[in-house]
Parts: sequence; structure tokens; C-alpha cells
Amino acid sequence: MARIEKTIFISYRRTDVYTALAVYENLKNRGYDVFFDYRSISSGDFEQIITSNIKARAHFLLILTPTALDRCNEPGDWLRREIEIAIDEKRNIVPLFFKGFRFGAPSITEKLTGKLQNLSRYNGLNVHEDYFDEAMYRLCTQYLNIPLNTVLHPVSTEIQKVVRAEQVAADKALEQIEEIKGLVKQADGKPIPLTEADPLLDSKESVPVVISKFNFRLIGGLIVGVLLLAFVIWRGASLLNNLPFSPPEQSPTSPLTAVPISSPTQTHTLLATRSAQPKQNNTSTPIETTITPTPTLGIGSTMTGKDGMTLLYIPAGEFTMGSDNGNPGEKPAHPIYLDAFWIDKTEVTNKMYSLCVAAGVCKEPTSRSGDTNSRSSYYSNPEFDNYPVIYVYWDMAKTYCEWAGRRLPTEAEWEKAARGTDGRSYPWGNEFPTARLANYAHDVGATTEVGEYPNGASPYGALDMAGNVWEWVNDWYDVNYYATVGENARNLQGPANGRYRVLRGGSWSFSGDRIRSSYRYWSPASYPGFYGGFGFRCAMSATP
Repeated sequence: MARIEKTIFISYRRTDVYTALAVYENLKNRGYDVFFDYRSISSGDFEQIITSNIKARAHFLLILTPTALDRCNEPGDWLRREIEIAIDEKRNIVPLFFKGFRFGAPSITEKLTGKLQNLSRYNGLNVHEDYFDEAMYRLCTQYLNIPLNTVLHPVSTEIQKVVRAEQVAADKALEQIEEIKGLVKQADGKPIPLTEADPLLDSKESVPVVISKFNFRLIGGLIVGVLLLAFVIWRGASLLNNLPFSPPEQSPTSPLTAVPISSPTQTHTLLATRSAQPKQNNTSTPIETTITPTPTLGIGSTMTGKDGMTLLYIPAGEFTMGSDNGNPGEKPAHPIYLDAFWIDKTEVTNKMYSLCVAAGVCKEPTSRSGDTNSRSSYYSNPEFDNYPVIYVYWDMAKTYCEWAGRRLPTEAEWEKAARGTDGRSYPWGNEFPTARLANYAHDVGATTEVGEYPNGASPYGALDMAGNVWEWVNDWYDVNYYATVGENARNLQGPANGRYRVLRGGSWSFSGDRIRSSYRYWSPASYPGFYGGFGFRCAMSATP
């Protein structure tokens, strides 16, 4: 008797593991029983486990990217073997096309030999990043919601245990990407050895407080010290360690020297003192920083970070967050007061990020390739030094910002920096995006250099806050969070916990509606990005 089955086998190439994870999670949340060999299965059990699971499941989803079939003509390639088994067992095969894959491309046609020639006969589904949820909905309602007469073979108790273990591993990976190392299957089915220490663990160690010694040469140093302390309290400002700021059109006066103070939380404060010599610590090279006293900071004030980033000053005040005309997660629009803060002018670049990697603090992006097939070398390629770093997950972005003496911006800070205080839809105003304002909707087809769209600047001068790459912010995501915000809200930090982290700004592949300043996107913190990747920018408080 024909019946509708909700059992699925996902077949994929290892290099597409994050895409497979995204499909897995979406379908699992829709109530499907999904299996894919996420972990490395020992070679002795591999064939039995894979073959049994294909036979036991009604639907066979094949993740296809332009490079997925590259090794299918090599002897013993298991992606090819999985496809052949599914064809022999007459499973409901649904090819899922990602990154512009198409069977008619000459580079693909030459790989369709033997039974794989039948693949092009199956009705595939194009999954565009911009409409991923819509594609998954269509997959479930049109491609999987059909009665089947297929014979499904039961599996043994032992194999059922393996299936459950694979599902647990995949679920855990969605929450903590560190577990991927040593677990993700390789093309040859061999486990990846765990050999590398986790620098994120090292970064959590306490940092001793180091206060520079003062070399007073005047008699009565104690008196001078007391007066100096009074001066600090009166005129001191909390600034970033080793970061000189220079507000626009300010006349220099007598120089002050910055004294770095390192705290156990790696938050750095600069105390303005006269003739103080910074003492070298064991984590950075001492740099004497000259600061020009500033009576008033305002829009246009900037400073330069240790990574070379220009930071923009965002004055304290109220702004409207959200949109009553947007998606449910953007409603209702609500006023929020924020203290003054600094935010990066652009997204963090490959070159900037490489400084943190060289310092032994940050991990390399999860992929060195770019966001398109034409960019096989992106990260560490000098040609793309000034392009946004991509394929970083939330913890990697957080670690970088802390290394740079900053932090990830809150969702509210990001939105204020993007749209200002007049409630505009986009950084530049309410005009719908065009090719001169932002990199979006596949207009370029890949990331562009940071700062390439000056006409799309925000009221504070922030660039690329619409399009180019999605940017991690600090907050957890809750679709109903805005509805819980009461009156007189100040310096909101977002929900206390959650399953997903928020991303903002859209990317080069998303439509104009989705690069609005109030548009909210979300992802597991352990996910470094769909094809196109996730990036970020940093922020820091302007007051202690």
C-alpha cells in the first residue's frame, strides 16, 4: 500500500558538511527522521552501515555543489557508491542544487558516467541561500510529501545504535563547532586525528593585572601623584589599549601618555597621565601612545585599533530599533537609549584577522577558499587582504574582538550605527538599494573589498552595513524578544540565552529587502556560514 514516509538519507561530499548540517537541522525540526554519516565511521563497518541506512529510508537527498562530483570517477569513491545504491534500491532521489550547480554544465556532464548518467533525469531542487527556508518548505511539501511503494528494509539493533550516535553527533555539532575536529568524515572514510590544542581554551586563562610604574624625578613625588590622580578622575577617559584617537578639527595641546592596564577579563583601559612610561608585559610589545585631549567627542571622531581598523564614535542617545512594517522578529519598533560607543568602520578584513592568527590567539577560517568557485584561494591570498574575512563562527569572531581589545557589538549597537536616529530603512536613507549603494542580490556575485561603497555609508560613516557579508553580533536570537522590551529601555543586551546567535546586514547574495538595517537573521553559533560565509565587525564602550 502506498504511504508517505518521513525517513531521509543525506548524501554529501565532506567539503559540503556545513550545507548538509543546515539541511539536516531544518528537516529534523520539521519532524523528519534524518540520517547522514556526520562522524567518521570505521572502514570495517562503513559499507554495512551506509548500505543498510539507504535501504531503510524512503528518501535520498543528494547535496550537489559544483565540486561535489569531482572525485566520483575515482575507484572506491563512496559518494558515487551511495548514489548507485539509491538508484538500485529505487529510492526517492532528490538532488539539491547549491552554489549554482546545474547538470547541463560541461564540467558536470563529463563526470556523469555509468549509473550517474541517470541523475539528470531526477527532478532536482535549486536551493538559493536567499530563500533557504522557502526551498526547504517546497522540498517537504512537493518532493517528500508523495506516496511511495518502495520496499524499506529494517536494520539491525546495532546499526540503529550507530544511527542514533550519528544524529547525536550532528546535533551537538550544531551547538559546538569544536566537536567537528576529529569527527567529520573524510573522503576516504578515515578518522581525522585530534592533534591540535584549542586556543580558545587558552584564551580563557586569567591575565594578571599589570600597572606601569611611574618614574617621578621631582621631589615631592607623592604630592604630585595625588594631584595626578585627581587630574585622572577629572579628565581621564577610558580608551582602548594602545589606540590613539584623533577627533576631527581639534587643536593639539600638551601630549598625554597612555598607560595600559590589563584586567583578568582582557578589557583594557587607558588612564591619561603625564610622563608615564608604559611597562612591557609578556603579551604585547610596549607602544608609547600620544593622545590629544578632546573636550567633546562627536560624530566624525575616530580612533585606530591595534589591528589597523578605524573606529567610529557613536554618541549616546535614543534611537528607534525594529520596524512595524518588517518581519515578525522586527516588531514592534521601540525606542532604546544607548550609551556612547565605538564601532568598526568596516568589516574585519582577511589581513586584520591574520594578525590574530599569527599571534596564536585566533583560529584560521574554516575554509581558505572564497565564496565562489573562482576564488579557490581567498584567505591568506594577498589579492584579497582588504576583503572581509569569512567562514568564521561566532566564537571565532568573539575571540578576535577580544584580542583586538574590543568586543562584538550588541544587536542594538549594530542597528544604531547602521541607521542612526531617524528610523531610516537603510544606512543611506529610505531609497531602495542600487548597485552604487551596496553589494547585494548577486549583483557582483561575491564579496567586494571593504569600503567599496562610500555612497552607502551610514549617518556615522560606517561602511558595508548593508550587503557584502552577514555580520555576527553578540545577542542570542528570540523572535519575540522585541515584544518583551518595556518603556525606557537602556543598553539592552538581548535575551539571556538561546539556541541561535543574531547576524545583521545581509550579504552579497541576499535581496534588497533583506539588507534593511532592521532585518534580523540568525544561525547556530557554531555555523561559519552558508556559501558566502559569515563575517563580523567589533565595537567597544566609550565609557568605563
